[in-house]
Amino acid sequence: MTPPSHSPRAQRWLARLLVAPFLAAVLATGQPVAPSVAMVPIDVVAATDVAPLPDPGVLTAQLKKISTKGIGKVGVLVTTTDGQVLANRSGSRALTPASTMKVPTTMAALQVLGADRTFATTVRDAGDGRVVLVGGGDPLLTDKTSASADKPASLQRLAAATAAALKAAGRTRIALRYDASLFSGPTFSPHWKKKWLGWEARVAALEINSGKISGGRASANPAKTAATAFAKRLKAAGIKVTSIASGKAPATATELARVSSAPLSRIIRRTLLISDNVAAETLSRHAAIANGRAGSFTGAAANVRAWLAERGLWASGAKILDGSGLAPGSKLTPAMLAGAIRLALADATFAPVVGGLPVAGESGTLKNRFDDKSEKAGRHVVHAKTGTLSRLAGLTGFVTTKDGAVLVFAELANDATSYYRAYDWLDREAAVMARCGCR
Repeated sequence: MTPPSHSPRAQRWLARLLVAPFLAAVLATGQPVAPSVAMVPIDVVAATDVAPLPDPGVLTAQLKKISTKGIGKVGVLVTTTDGQVLANRSGSRALTPASTMKVPTTMAALQVLGADRTFATTVRDAGDGRVVLVGGGDPLLTDKTSASADKPASLQRLAAATAAALKAAGRTRIALRYDASLFSGPTFSPHWKKKWLGWEARVAALEINSGKISGGRASANPAKTAATAFAKRLKAAGIKVTSIASGKAPATATELARVSSAPLSRIIRRTLLISDNVAAETLSRHAAIANGRAGSFTGAAANVRAWLAERGLWASGAKILDGSGLAPGSKLTPAMLAGAIRLALADATFAPVVGGLPVAGESGTLKNRFDDKSEKAGRHVVHAKTGTLSRLAGLTGFVTTKDGAVLVFAELANDATSYYRAYDWLDREAAVMARCGCR
């Protein structure tokens, strides 16, 4: 992917952000490290190169000039990277976060699973002529092999390897079973709107093509859909499939073949960039299981809630019902979101989260935002996760001011006449921060 063309002031800040950890790694080990390891988000601005900060009173006054007409409830918090509050407008108000929820969700997953974690889809020999397709919770598993480095695992590759293993053993006829038991509970959240049933992908440990079938519709049974597609691939490879049914793989079943996902770091960058709901839910389940909780909506939500609380980020009135932010009943405060962003910038563990934030006017869900004159200053210097549901939206991330200072911010707008109205307010507020000397 072509690197984004950041503005000069953003380039200067990013250079300071990325070079120092590289040097530290060299000094610690005596050996150079790979760029992917070196590029970690640590605030390393030298004391002699500290950019001037906005005056809190002036910044607050400038932000208040942005009209909230047509928006029922707003919350804003702007801080420095070390937590100094520069502007606070109901920053402790609990509001629906929409997909800004994906920031704590992915951070909690990274913390427990690690950036290099991968997820395997396997085929196991269960005996008596049965083989079992076992879902390992790869959120980006495809049917047909993809050219994308984000999606290295496919049923096409898995079927070819399975057929080769079966033929080597003199077998060309099998009964196929599929096992999606890694996750538990409902695959569609009871807190999501029922009208989304036909379109919003269900969450399963075994699913292909992000849970979608023809016409962009959601598969009603992702595991069965994957198994049916796998059987078709086996048939094309010369293996006759006599039956397809759900069934758990015995613990003693021998592995015949496997395909593995991209590393978690790559999956998270993509998840945040395009706001992939099913990927966020899947990763949240993996994190819950790793921490001894159920791989369900309930277990995953409890895991993110505990992660926030352990870091002193939980607030009164907050509620987490899912990992993607699709649940309108979830509530976070701007202070919670800003705190998570500060942590991401300060701790190398969360480099994939920082790297996955869309950039205004350049990438992901912000590529076509900041699109009018009053918002132009935010283009290329606002790095933020978006959130959108009916009549509400959110934005949280960091922005480089015209003086080179890095500000952390979180904005939530609920009960708007439309999410487009909320977008205007969010983007104009962020643009104020970008162009603000404010002294």
